[in-house]
Amino acid sequence: MKTFITTLACALALTSSVAFASDPTEDKKAKPLQVGVFATKEAKIQMAVRKGTSEKAIITIRDAKNNLLHEEVISKKAEKFDGRFDVSALGEGDYTLEITSGNEKIQKKVSIKTPQEEATYRTVKLN
Repeated sequence: MKTFITTLACALALTSSVAFASDPTEDKKAKPLQVGVFATKEAKIQMAVRKGTSEKAIITIRDAKNNLLHEEVISKKAEKFDGRFDVSALGEGDYTLEITSGNEKIQKKVSIKTPQEEATYRTVKLN
């Protein structure tokens, strides 16, 4: 009797864990486009893109005149992309970082400026 109850409890535990497990037929294609972007101290743009597998994603960097400076393609099969773009060679100005996947589009404005150093004054002390 004790063995039967233990077996029944184990079967119930397995059944409930299977019921809450993710459905293998779940549509991975329906995931929305998610993007995380930040600038590093080394004048680079760090980016993380998460998407479904139904569409390819295209990452572009354009200048203020809409000229294409860089393009990166993420394949349909890839669900994520983690990358770093070196923008230290770009001149000062405004740029657009755009991520497109299917009918979704995310744009981020990028402004590159060199900080103006304040004039330093020398001091003289007499003892």
